[in-house]
Formats: sequence, structure tokens, C-alpha cells
Amino acid sequence: MKIHFVIDEAGSSLGKMDPLATALTVGRSAGIRLQLYYQDLGQLKKCWPDGADQTLLANVTQIFFGVNDPQTADYVSSRLGDETLVVVNGGTSGSTSTQSNEKGQASVTRSYNWNEGWQQQARRLLKPEEVAALSPRTAIIFAPGMPPLRTTLLRYYEERLRPPSRWRRFWVNAKLAADCVALLIVAIAITVGVLMVKEQYSGPHGLPGGPQQRKVDESWECWTTS
Repeated sequence: MKIHFVIDEAGSSLGKMDPLATALTVGRSAGIRLQLYYQDLGQLKKCWPDGADQTLLANVTQIFFGVNDPQTADYVSSRLGDETLVVVNGGTSGSTSTQSNEKGQASVTRSYNWNEGWQQQARRLLKPEEVAALSPRTAIIFAPGMPPLRTTLLRYYEERLRPPSRWRRFWVNAKLAADCVALLIVAIAITVGVLMVKEQYSGPHGLPGGPQQRKVDESWECWTTS
């Protein structure tokens, strides 16, 4: 049996609770799963003092989205690490010189020089200001033993429903066919019952207008004329 706790606004609603630490450390083997939502790292540190916040972050999957404070943005940026960029530099230069002799004849000399070089440079994968500028639907996930993940959050009503499995489709079609057969049997039974009732009351002692009714009417006429 698994128990899943989703605790929104854990910093303001629960604060510091020792049972939470117990549930995070030994509750996993008992099937207990916790989702704790904090506004920022400052609130987390307040609820988990004396270095307990770092112990917590080291043993859980961290999901950051909607970051709006510098401390949390800097933490996410440092966790993402650096990337290596190749920076190309270079330039061109040119010169023109003109000389003339005693006869007034001029000679022009032109020269051009072009050079290019490159070097490797480290840069944060996302700077703190870039982390804070991310869309509220963009989440950065740090899971133990995995590289950082960048995902897009979906609201529960935006998630596409998965198509039913082959067995599920077979079961739905079989149930629909069984219901149709049952309705057909009921309709046949009602029709047969109506025909039997009609046959029963349409004989000599049946519905009005039959021989018995006409006999009674003739006797009444004879009695009234005598």
C-alpha cells in the first residue's frame, strides 16, 4: 500500500515538523511519498534549520518553476553548471601608400591583412537572471543520478487522454453488443406477449363486438319490442 501526500504551501501551513523528517527518511520503505511545495529557499531554510535544508535537498527530487528571488535563481544556476563556448575573434586591416618620382609618375601600393583566432570560454548554462526570466510553465528538475531536465508544465485539464488499450476497446465493444442483444430479447418478448394477449381476447368470449356481444344485443332488442 502506498500513501501519497501532496502538501501545498508547506512553509506556511506546516512549518517545522519533526514527523516530516521521519517520513522523508524512513517512510519511503513503508510506501510513503511526499510532495512539499515551498516558495523559495529562504522559506525552506526557515522550516529546516541547522543545515537540515541541505540534507533535505540532497535526498529528494527538486523541481523549480516560477523562480522570483535572487537566492533561488542563483542556486538553480549553480546547479545547472557551466557550458563551454568557442569564441572566435579576428579582424582585418589594410593600408595604402602612394609614391611619386621626379618625373611626376606616381605608384600606389595597397596591402591587406586578415587574421582569425578562437578560444574556449566557460559560461553558466543559465545565468540567474535567465532563470528568473523563464516562463512559469518551464520547470527545472534535479533528480538523483540524472542530468538536469527542462520540462514544460501542463494543467490537469490540458493533458491529452491516452487512447484506450486493445483489451479495453474489446471489453467496451463486447459490453455494447451484450446490451444490444438484451434489448432485442426484451423487445421480442414484449411483442410475443402482446400477440398472445390479443389472440386470447379476440375469440368467442373475447373483445367487444364479437358473437357474444351481438347475441346480447339481439336479446335486448327482442325484449324491448315485446
